[in-house]
Amino acid sequence: MRHQKMLAALLAVLLLFALAGCSVGTDNAASDTIGDINQSASSESTAPSQPEMDWGGNDMMDDAATMPETEPGVEVSEESNAIDPADFTEKIIYSGHIGMQTTEFDAALERLEQAVASYGGFIQDSSVQGYAQTYADGTTAVVDRWATYTVRIPSEQFDAFLGEAGGIGNVTDSSRTAENVTSQYTDYEARLESLTIQEERLLAMLEESGDLESLITLESRLSEVRYEIESIERNLRNLDQRLTYSTVNIDIQEVEVYTPTVSVKRSFGEKLSDAFSDGWESFVAFLSALVLGLASSLPGLILFILVVIVIVVLLRRILRRAKAKRQTPPSDSETSENSK
Repeated sequence: MRHQKMLAALLAVLLLFALAGCSVGTDNAASDTIGDINQSASSESTAPSQPEMDWGGNDMMDDAATMPETEPGVEVSEESNAIDPADFTEKIIYSGHIGMQTTEFDAALERLEQAVASYGGFIQDSSVQGYAQTYADGTTAVVDRWATYTVRIPSEQFDAFLGEAGGIGNVTDSSRTAENVTSQYTDYEARLESLTIQEERLLAMLEESGDLESLITLESRLSEVRYEIESIERNLRNLDQRLTYSTVNIDIQEVEVYTPTVSVKRSFGEKLSDAFSDGWESFVAFLSALVLGLASSLPGLILFILVVIVIVVLLRRILRRAKAKRQTPPSDSETSENSK
């Protein structure tokens, strides 16, 4: 009887330990499973994917031995067994800049906008500015204008557009860049694939899980995964837009005479002629400005002269009266009064 009681107590202790172990395992199940999902998804996304090929016939092993070795993910033509060159095309973002002068500002802007439209591009930003100048004849006009354009051109038309845009005016500076983003793009794609696998498995676990604490943990991790997926997709869209449409910045300046882009040698006679011509133009401009200045100030000058004349006349009259008063002799009554 005593042995039976001891055996019952031992069984009760073992049962308590078993229940405690089950509780701990339930609490850690969600986090352990999420870790397994992350590790499994990362290994699957980084493992090379072998293309599925249908060799046909019963001699599959013999045909496989004769096939050329290919890199993972590279498509092989069934007819010529040639590697598709499109799979090796690097992703390059092109951009350029053109600075030019023009003597026909409005016509140059119209030609530029027509060229952008003809190449299937669009104007992203544009601005036109200038200075207001008043001429000798009193008229006012906006001169020394300049314009800045930021245009987006399809990448396949990038070189052709630069050539046509350079013919609009006198190009003073130009540049072009090519940014290779192939590695960055493939990294985004690999990360996106891994996160997509994690999202699918987390959704499957949510449908099967019935524990409240596990549901909360899974939903929190699912939100993080979806946020990372949206961020990567946004970055990929941005890269796709820059890859599809190249950026060209264009500056156009209005001038009267083009700046020579090559060295120009002039003789002494040409220099003397230019100096005399410049001097004569400066002298004529000075005389014109002087005459126009006098003409513009003539009304005020006439008024000033009239005022001066009136003041002089009044002063002269006052002086005359004072002088006449001093020269007039005193009368007899005034003399008698003075003697008394």
